[in-house]
Amino acid sequence: MIVGEVMSKKLFTVKKSDSLKKAQELMVEKSIRHLPVLDGKDLLGIITESDIRGAFMGKVTKTQAGKVALLNPSRMKVSDYMTKEPMVVVPETHIEDAALIIYKYKIGALPVIKRNKLVGIISIMDILGIFVDLMGILHSSSRVDVAMDKNPKNFEKVSNIIHGENLNIISVGMAPYKDGGKKQVYFFRLDLCDTKGVVEKIKKAGFKVVSAFN
Repeated sequence: MIVGEVMSKKLFTVKKSDSLKKAQELMVEKSIRHLPVLDGKDLLGIITESDIRGAFMGKVTKTQAGKVALLNPSRMKVSDYMTKEPMVVVPETHIEDAALIIYKYKIGALPVIKRNKLVGIISIMDILGIFVDLMGILHSSSRVDVAMDKNPKNFEKVSNIIHGENLNIISVGMAPYKDGGKKQVYFFRLDLCDTKGVVEKIKKAGFKVVSAFN
């Protein structure tokens, strides 16, 4: 799967000359946390909810009379607080690579560019949604957890048993088995079904079924 297939194409943007007040109001109105900053269609930077929040943290000004004055978001410009030259991806970037960039650099979103023009944006919430969908978490489902060693032939045997019962595997997750040996637990998420029959067949094939949920 590539970024171009899942990125948000409905873009909300600001200009570098816009005020922080305008940027903040747009974020609230559209329920978003990131705004690309454009000059025409050219990407100059990105400003985030945390950038705006950080602009006011612990910062005050003093008037000529020595009195403390609050910062005025209507007069504070996006260009002074945006992240310049942000990390970007292209529509052909694989989702896994985009997710790695977001995780590695602790950022919330990546502008998507094509020929130096902004064409979309992909956020950490978009990637989380893909993960949830792939794992079938929101899909009514059943689950069978099987402990086995890492030999691919064992995984194939269990998969064949499941398919032999005309059951569809939605996703498979893995985690180390609690005995600390060479085994892993494979979490087979299936379309909603009665797992009793398939559990019995997996056990008869010599595998340990750790748990099963209908």
